[in-house]
Formats: sequence, structure tokens, C-alpha cells
Amino acid sequence: MKHTLVLFTFLLGSFSHLYADGIMAKVYELRVDLLKYLRNVEPMVRNYPGKNKEGKEADFEAPEGQEGERIAKYNDIKRLFQEGIMLYYEGRYSNSYRRFLEAQLNLENLLEELSQYYIETTDEILKASIERKANDADYANLDDKKYDKDIIDISVEYGRGSYTVRQHGEDRESPIVGRGYAPREFHYRVNKSQIEGSVETGYKMLGLAKDTRLRALKIERSLEKHQKLQPEHRKFKIERYLEVIARCRDARLAAMNIFRLKYPYENEYLQKDEKVELVGVSNNYRLNPFTNISKPHPIFDRRIPAHFRRDAVDIDGRIFIEEVNNKIKLVRTDVDSINRLLEKYGEKEKLDKPVVAQGEQLEKGTNSPGPKPTTK
Repeated sequence: MKHTLVLFTFLLGSFSHLYADGIMAKVYELRVDLLKYLRNVEPMVRNYPGKNKEGKEADFEAPEGQEGERIAKYNDIKRLFQEGIMLYYEGRYSNSYRRFLEAQLNLENLLEELSQYYIETTDEILKASIERKANDADYANLDDKKYDKDIIDISVEYGRGSYTVRQHGEDRESPIVGRGYAPREFHYRVNKSQIEGSVETGYKMLGLAKDTRLRALKIERSLEKHQKLQPEHRKFKIERYLEVIARCRDARLAAMNIFRLKYPYENEYLQKDEKVELVGVSNNYRLNPFTNISKPHPIFDRRIPAHFRRDAVDIDGRIFIEEVNNKIKLVRTDVDSINRLLEKYGEKEKLDKPVVAQGEQLEKGTNSPGPKPTTK
């Protein structure tokens, strides 16, 4: 009897030890996954904070209590994650696991909403890229509006054997014989194949995003009636939603490429000494240290309509308001030092300390990257 009691005690201790090791491994794995997901989701909610409690689009940098609904949900998830971390380090693995599971569930719900939002807005961006620009304000030179064409015009007018292409190939004696076409339209012939390829790629990626989201939503249908979603099922759904967003970003990249190919003249301002207003801030952007004429940052790229520059920044997982603050508002740049250096090298112009235009709320982080496209 004594030996049996000792054996029972030994086995009980062993099982307890194995259980502790098992729950610790589960908590550790879930902690690592959640941390990775939170890092990926932060730029998304910062760029698309959603509506505040008043039902209005929230400011990018709204104070607590006035933030967007997505940021509020994200902050709640971080709070649960923090509580789980504290319990994890205390060694209270069961309690920590429950906090992490709650955070995982909330993150799944947030990503389900975000994935649908990305699909809908990506569809809008692709449609806008193949149409003419919706707003006159999106043309750097309004005279170029008459040269703007949609994808069908480009395919028909600049395809092999078309009348326009024959005009491009006709021999003439310059300057006696003038061109039979507008020079500012010639880029359509050069870029036609790339534009059509980007349209194909964009819609292919959007289709993959929609299919991937359906796979995530159908996971519950594959379960038996008595089964419930397990943590591994939620992990599958979360990773599929992240994949949806990645494919949407690929589609948006294709759309931005279409804009860049269709409107090659819109960035001429970067080579001129003139004041131009971007996101409510007027300055001579030729002198801006963050500008690159050959490959401009999306916030300086006027080929992209103003309303979609935030989406162009989001493609790389960057935060729009931070990019604006750093590169347009120059909040962390010593403008006086730059001007002294410009003067030293013989530059006659100076970079102004940015002043926000009247009525603009950028200094408060307004969620207004540009005018919204009008409905045709």
C-alpha cells in the first residue's frame, strides 16, 4: 500500500509537470504570434482609424476618447495582450492563456472588418486608375485634362494598326511639316503595354484577395455541429485576412503604377521654383530634402490623385500621418540649417518653414489626405 501511494504521488507530479510544460508552450507560441500580428496591424489602423463616437471620420492623431473605432479596438487588444504578458511573466500560464485567447478573438474580428474594407477601397482605386481623373484639382496643369484617357481609349487608339499609331510613324520634314498628333499624348503609345499589364495584375490580385477572404469565412462550415472554433482555426483565419490585405496592397501597387504611367508630366513642379500646396502645406518642394525627382515618395507624387496618396503610402506598411509630419511639415528637420547649406552652395531660393493653409487641420492629424473623387 505504501509503495502504491508513492507511485501515485510520483505519477501525479509527473502529469502536473507535463501539463505545465504543455500550457507554457501554448502560451509562448500564442504570445509570439500576437506580437507579430500587432506589428502588422498598427499601420493599418493608423492609416484607416475609422469613425469616432460622433460618427465622423476620426483625426489621425485624435486624443484618447476621440480616436477612430479601429484604433479603439486595436488599443483594447493591446491592453489584453499586456495583461497576458504580465500574467505570463508571473508564471500564471492558464490565466495568461485566457487573456491571449481573448486578444486573438478580438484581433480576428478587427482583421475581418479591415480585410473587407481593403477589398472595397482597392476596387475603388483600380476603377479610378483606369478612368479619367475625377477632380480638376488632381491635374497639375488643367490643360492636360483634354489629353486624359481611360484604359479603353488607350487600348483602342494606341494599339497596333490604329490611325493614331500610323500618324506617329509617318515621315515628315521638321519644322516645315508639323506633327499630326499632340506630343503630350505620345507617352500612351510608349506605355500602353505596361498600363494594360498593370490593369491585368491589379484585378488578378484583387480576385485572389476575394478568394482568400472566402476561404477564411468558410472555415466554420467545415466544422462538425458539435465543434467550435479552436485557437488554431482563429490563427488560420487571422493569417488569411492578413494575406487578403497583402494581395490588396499588391493590387493597389498596380493601380499606382497605372497612375504614374498615365500622368508622367504631373511632377514637373519638383523641377521648378514655385510654391505648391500639398496636404495643406505650401512650399518650394524642389528644395525639400526628402524629394526625389526620379522616384518621388507617394506624398510628393502628383501623378497619384491626392485622395489616394494615403493608400500609396500604406502599400509599404508606412504610416501616412508620420510621413507627412516628417517629410512635408518637416517637424523633425532643422529648416534654417538646410537654408544655410543651400546658400553656401549658391542656391538663391530658400525652403520655407511650412505653414498650414487656412482651414486645414493637419496639425491636429486630420483624416483628410486629399479631395475625394466625385461620382461620375
